[in-house]
Amino acid sequence: MFRHLSARRPPAVHSSRALNTYSAPKPTELLPQTPRGIQRRAKDRIASIEAERGVSPFLVDAYNRQHNYLRISLTERCNLRCFYCMPSEGVELSPQGHLLTDDEVIRLATLFVKSGVTKIRLTGGEPTVRKGIVEIVGRLNELRKFGLQSIGMTTNGIALHRKLSALVQNGLTHLNISLDTLNPFMFEIMTRRRGHDAVLRSLRAGLETPELQGVKLNVVVIKGLNDHEVLDFVEMTKDSRLQVV
Repeated sequence: MFRHLSARRPPAVHSSRALNTYSAPKPTELLPQTPRGIQRRAKDRIASIEAERGVSPFLVDAYNRQHNYLRISLTERCNLRCFYCMPSEGVELSPQGHLLTDDEVIRLATLFVKSGVTKIRLTGGEPTVRKGIVEIVGRLNELRKFGLQSIGMTTNGIALHRKLSALVQNGLTHLNISLDTLNPFMFEIMTRRRGHDAVLRSLRAGLETPELQGVKLNVVVIKGLNDHEVLDFVEMTKDSRLQVV
């Protein structure tokens, strides 16, 4: 009888390799198949994905691309009237109550940064005409503790030179200036405004500011108007950290 019972006992395992293959079930795997248990497993799975990717699942698209770059339009207003962008009389502006307040801008940015966004770019309209733009950049800069790495701005440069120093001190790291021509006369034709010298002044100020990690020039090339200036813009990048896009 005792021999019979002893024979049915499983053999002892002496292989360390076999012992290492065993892994205890995770706590969530032991949860019952109830709505609460399923919800808990789903939350743990999402947390695992976030840890692996570094971004929240809602910032990953259907092609598995991670989006860590947020653009925030601060205003519809602009102090130029580029013919390919806006009619000469301007556009009907949204009611002030329909626009994000400073606090709402920061709240929105905070949510995205905590979800994995590392780069923020401020646009418009023309962002430098937004009241309190310097303070907004400063408040965004406080989000570095949550993982924000850069704050950029796309501007036409008309008023930038007056605010650039304060913007950089408050955390601005990257700058894109829009300039479609090096000819002051053509500038007035394309923008319906004066200010070519002011834009060049802002560009020089940006290039002379070592704290800025990147300075780019955005150029819209239009056949028959400024396409003959392409090589002139390329020439500007020689012996300079300026990039033309």
